[in-house]
Amino acid sequence: MKTITKYLVQFAIAASFLTLLFRISLSYGVENQSNWIVVLSSVIYGLAMFVTGRYYGQKDEKHLPVLDIGFRFHLTTFLVHNVISYLWLLCGFASQYEKIIALNIVLLIWGSILIVHFVVFLFTRRKAIKDLDKEDLFD
Repeated sequence: MKTITKYLVQFAIAASFLTLLFRISLSYGVENQSNWIVVLSSVIYGLAMFVTGRYYGQKDEKHLPVLDIGFRFHLTTFLVHNVISYLWLLCGFASQYEKIIALNIVLLIWGSILIVHFVVFLFTRRKAIKDLDKEDLFD
């Protein structure tokens, strides 16, 4: 199945850029102990990721009409965000007040939600193919 599409790759690139901007603003807010910068950057990041995912998800659906309830985009977001966040901390770019335990907690909570999403995806995937020609299913 052609699951890695050009729109998913474009989304991953856009998500990487947005995540880097988020990490910069979040670390700045934490370093300066500014709750409003932390909250504002988190809200803007969440909204920007939602809009970006929706935009590329709609394009992807037209290109590959598979109803996967966004699992591929969810997994991509999870991987991009966590890889960049851990690298950000390990490379020393994080605020002195940011600790790895916070990233571990985010990873555990989000990972649990992703597992539930995957289970739902597994149960719904039989009905996922919408009007696809058999020849388009395999490379």
